[in-house]
Amino acid sequence: MTLELGEGRVFGARYWIVRPIPGWELNGDWGGIDTWQRMVEWMVETFGPTSEEGVWVASQRWYVNNARFYFRNEEDRDWFLLKWA
Repeated sequence: MTLELGEGRVFGARYWIVRPIPGWELNGDWGGIDTWQRMVEWMVETFGPTSEEGVWVASQRWYVNNARFYFRNEEDRDWFLLKWA
């Protein structure tokens, strides 16, 4: 799985973005579905829950939206990269 990095803004606040791009080899993960779910579970366990309403609620520590993870803190993004890269 490739991790594409970027930056963006949510309600004017800077966020670091990670977009997981799954490999489509049929290795039992069916295009990253299992890995994606494990990533989301790890995020909740590590950083706490985020709003179920996603990016429509301001000032969350992290979001998941449009097949991307948004991190308010660069250090949180770095922890994610250490775990999943």
